[in-house]
Amino acid sequence: MRSLFAASVLALLLWSGLAFPASAQGVGPEAVIRTFSDRLLESMKGGAKLGFKGRAEKMRPAVADAYDMASMTRSTLGTAAAKLTPEDAARLAQAYSDFSVATYAAQFNEWNGERFDVGDQRPSTGGTVIVPSWLVPKSGDPTEIDYVMRQDQGQWRIVDVLFEGTVSQVAVRRSEFGSIFRSKGIAGLIETIEKQAAGLDK
Repeated sequence: MRSLFAASVLALLLWSGLAFPASAQGVGPEAVIRTFSDRLLESMKGGAKLGFKGRAEKMRPAVADAYDMASMTRSTLGTAAAKLTPEDAARLAQAYSDFSVATYAAQFNEWNGERFDVGDQRPSTGGTVIVPSWLVPKSGDPTEIDYVMRQDQGQWRIVDVLFEGTVSQVAVRRSEFGSIFRSKGIAGLIETIEKQAAGLDK
């Protein structure tokens, strides 16, 4: 039977993803994922002692170091992204970033002996690579989490996440973001994401 964390991972993918600090330049894609997984595990081990805000503070730099949120938000909006002003694009990326951090803090809120395993990268389309990883519970089946990564100015960043190799975070977001954007505009989309993030702090 799947662990509770498998459901947490799926919830994150359905709602989740900034730039590397200078010290991270030149780091390979597998190392980026190992570092991110270690920091997530550290946050999980902090659990209730850290509380939601403490876990969020730990995950904020981890998400910032690993994800290319600007690229992900452009991908989720598709051609509509070209119509955004630079200011609106930045606001959307920030809202999405805040939601990703809040989701990690809310969903990965305890540790019960889980570990993360990271596999070898393999080439993908469009100059990207896929780095496979697995959330391995103390007992039960592991959950596969594949990270699609692209190199930008010498920095490897996550541009999509695949749950069990099939559920694309970007594809799911494109469907949902597009609908909200068409009905409520960019302001409504940002407001929706911000409300979702605020609702996780309970």
